[in-house]
Amino acid sequence: MKFPAPVVVALATGLSACASIVSENQSTTYIETDPEKARCELHGQDFKRVLETPNSIHLPAEAAPLTIACKAPGYRTTTATLDTKLDGWIFGNILFGGLVGIVIDAARGAGQKFPPRFSLILDPETFASIAARDEYYDRRRQTAEERWAKAIRDMENRCNSVSDSGQSPSCRADLDLAKAEREKELKELEARRLSTKVGI
Repeated sequence: MKFPAPVVVALATGLSACASIVSENQSTTYIETDPEKARCELHGQDFKRVLETPNSIHLPAEAAPLTIACKAPGYRTTTATLDTKLDGWIFGNILFGGLVGIVIDAARGAGQKFPPRFSLILDPETFASIAARDEYYDRRRQTAEERWAKAIRDMENRCNSVSDSGQSPSCRADLDLAKAEREKELKELEARRLSTKVGI
């Protein structure tokens, strides 16, 4: 399976078939990478696993936060943090590699579960030219900006729809967090652009 690059999204809405709840404090997450067959090491609180993507894995809530480091031949190791604490309207995977996958689901409610799906793009180790590198990261930035614009717009609409129900302060706090994560992602993308090798 090859999902469109450059895209990295952790989607929970509409993906219930991908995640069966194993127990009260354990959930299943389907982990995929582009390229496939990456070796991923997961480390958390009293938790350590290694898997090859794509694959599903049972994750206990008490292991959060998890660090995921994925590596494939010809690609840079990408490290991500997968956590349960951003549940509710934002259930985010804050990816150290400069990408953030978010899920907006107002109906999800409280709980300590990992997202049912986690996707990660690995950057090439080198580019043939500066132009090739910039084209790649420009596409990544455009995709990120479009994704965040839609997510924040959806959140703003939901904040407005619950403004009379007493949930607005929490909603606005989530919205501010989403905007901060958007800026963080764009800055980290630029840092990765500048640190990537050019030339053979």
